[in-house]
Amino acid sequence: MNQQKHRRPARNFTIRKGGYITKSQLGKRGTILSESQLRDFEVERKLGRTVDGVTVITLEDLNAVRLFRYNDIEKAEKELMLENIHDVSMRGRFCEIWNIEIEVHPDTHFSREELLRRGHWTPERVNRFLSSESFSLTFLGGRLTYPIYLKSDVRKVERSDDYKMLWQTEKQQKAAARKAVREKEKITPTRLISERGWTKGLINELLGEPDVFVDNPHYKSAAPMRLYFLDRVKHIEQTSDVFKARRKDRRKSPIKKRNQPHF
Repeated sequence: MNQQKHRRPARNFTIRKGGYITKSQLGKRGTILSESQLRDFEVERKLGRTVDGVTVITLEDLNAVRLFRYNDIEKAEKELMLENIHDVSMRGRFCEIWNIEIEVHPDTHFSREELLRRGHWTPERVNRFLSSESFSLTFLGGRLTYPIYLKSDVRKVERSDDYKMLWQTEKQQKAAARKAVREKEKITPTRLISERGWTKGLINELLGEPDVFVDNPHYKSAAPMRLYFLDRVKHIEQTSDVFKARRKDRRKSPIKKRNQPHF
């Protein structure tokens, strides 16, 4: 196996006197810490000056350089990485920032994450059809172990009749579900309000999120259209006391004309 090469992050910037780094330098370097976590290592800035008992903050104050304690950031990154050592995405980002080359599992095997990225594998199918081997590597002074799967076994399962039947059945079920959604009668919020006596408040309270979003047929750049299944709408109209009590009567009432003479 290739040995892990652990180096400090390659610095394309200068650490300031006192061990500080600016926000822009940190942006170029990259970090796995969130903005809220970084605030714990930011040097407190003195904003504004007091004039006659009033603190005046200028634009120059707001644009002042933000400084962070660099050694503390490195330490926090290591601690966070150890807490989330099985997070593949974070591990890759950390190794990129820290310029670390770690051992990789043999090319004859898939990792669990690689299997799931193939599209048709799920955690349940992996556990049902495959046997795993363990792969260990040295990382940040410890041992990281994760399951790997022989590629020849994976491809053998994918070609098997049992797996094909399971996958094809699932594809057919999904296609049937999509067809059922397409064929269901739907209605827009605008028509609910104009034709069926709904209000925006009733829609939010009784219907909630739309059943389906579809592309706007008139304007491609417009926001997707929000649609509700009409059968669900009718069921609520027939059974909801809230709807019956607050339904807006859309029947036109006689228009009272002003300044009409009284007889």
